[in-house]
Amino acid sequence: MSEEEKQEKVKRVPIVEVFGPTIQGEGVMIGVRTSFIRFGLCDYKCVMCDSMHAVDPIRVKANATWMSQSAISDAMEELHGFVTPPVNATWVTYSGGNPCIHDLTDLTERLHQLGLKIAVETQGTFLPDWLHMCDVITVSPKAPGIGEQYEHDKFIAFVKAFLHHPGFNVKVVVFSMRDIEWSRVINSVMKDAGLGDKMYLSLGNPYPPGKEKEHEKVKDEMLGLTSDLKLRLLEEYRQLTEDLLSLPDMRNVKFLPQLHVLTWGNKQGV
Repeated sequence: MSEEEKQEKVKRVPIVEVFGPTIQGEGVMIGVRTSFIRFGLCDYKCVMCDSMHAVDPIRVKANATWMSQSAISDAMEELHGFVTPPVNATWVTYSGGNPCIHDLTDLTERLHQLGLKIAVETQGTFLPDWLHMCDVITVSPKAPGIGEQYEHDKFIAFVKAFLHHPGFNVKVVVFSMRDIEWSRVINSVMKDAGLGDKMYLSLGNPYPPGKEKEHEKVKDEMLGLTSDLKLRLLEEYRQLTEDLLSLPDMRNVKFLPQLHVLTWGNKQGV
């Protein structure tokens, strides 16, 4: 085995999904056309995770494909239309799981060589060097409603590391007013760092994949989510928006729904 082949073997990473182009459904990139690479494995186990198939080690082992980074790049090249122009999207989003637990240096360099821009979604618990090469970095510290522990010191270190990165932003998923109250601390950190305009809230899905049965209505098989639950999401968005408007210190925050949930429900690969 050549040295290059050995390096490729070492850098194989678990890929749960490669899909798109679609639109980003939340945060700073909402509505932007992008493809997604969903990496398997995560250092968190959020109770309300909407991508548990990329987090649970048993499910990752059963369903993920371990790919070399050159193979992933080739898949992106074909997916985006480089093989059959015109190019269909200019963005690739790394998601998970937590993509930052993997060394994605080679992949990031390859995608940039193709002329693609890279957005990353992470909880901010790892700071790999390759992350500085990416165009948009979204860190999502975990509010109480998500069901995971917030690590303040790691969040502060992440903010300091990307203080001057033009694509850095923070997105907190909220399910209730308790989460919005909690996010005031995060917002204070952002404002103190001069990043108040990079603060986003995202309405959480109370029935993510695997939890639909907790809802009392019959699941709509076409949409993947009951239509009345979508109405509930809009009602919760209205109520939390009105609550948020009562907090003057949060006037800088952008509060958005999860557009992909309202559009496709819990359907995967969109």
